Amino acid sequence: MTSFARMEVRWGATRGIMLLLVAAAAAAPVASLQEELQEELPEEAETVWSYNAELSLLFTSGNSTVRTFGLGGGARREWGGGELSLSAGGLRTESGTTRRIAVGTPDHFTVTSDSDPEPTAENYFARGEFERSFSDQVHLTAGAGWERNTFAGYESKLSLVGGIGNTWIDNERTRLKSDYGITLTSQNDVVVDADRSSTFGGIRVSTNFRRQLTETANLESTLTLDENLTDASDLRADLANSLAVDINSSLAVKTGLRLAWDNVPALTRAPLEEPAGTPTGETVLVPRHKLDSTLTIALVANF
Repeated sequence: MTSFARMEVRWGATRGIMLLLVAAAAAAPVASLQEELQEELPEEAETVWSYNAELSLLFTSGNSTVRTFGLGGGARREWGGGELSLSAGGLRTESGTTRRIAVGTPDHFTVTSDSDPEPTAENYFARGEFERSFSDQVHLTAGAGWERNTFAGYESKLSLVGGIGNTWIDNERTRLKSDYGITLTSQNDVVVDADRSSTFGGIRVSTNFRRQLTETANLESTLTLDENLTDASDLRADLANSLAVDINSSLAVKTGLRLAWDNVPALTRAPLEEPAGTPTGETVLVPRHKLDSTLTIALVANF
């Protein structure tokens, strides 16, 4: 082999080694960059759905008849900085006394009895709320709700709300937050009041408090104040408290107390009597009670 040929072979080998070194040097930072990017890119937020269902029952018979049936449920979805909450339910109570009738003569008669319970309480609702957090303390809220309570005086009440809120405490055992918003309410009363508008705007302030008392007991309290901007005297307050005690990982017993107060309640018709108690056959419009209270005990299923 000539010297020129030997030089050509050596140069080819050297060039191959140089190319391998250059490729290795270029690949190292690329691989390192890819690892850094994978570490810096946040993982996609996991979407979590949670559900619950509530059932309340009460039946009595004999000298009186009472039937109470309550059913409710909710769903919540959390992802990233957003949270969507949906809930719906209803409560209906029928009550009546047993009426006895004797048929025959004073010495020989037969007794028949019957009971015709009538609704004495009825309430249905559906609500939805979306919350978007922009920091650990500040969030935006938007929601809508519908409710029917003929015994409180309205066939339907539809409300829309939007605003801002802040979180005061948020840890594993305690959560305290407040919301401040503007509302729009449309209410269809059982007895129409010509002096009041059925649609009005308002200002709403609410506070929600949750506390895990023990490993199996959880307390929740929500206070909502809604001021009617059309009628300043029409201030409404809603206080809902609940205590849930876990039976196991899926079932719990929940006791709830709700106090609903309306400073200007809806109207109802009352029969008019003379001072001696003689009916006149006429009716007049009178306001209903300002405060309604509801105490419930329900079995809750979480899944």
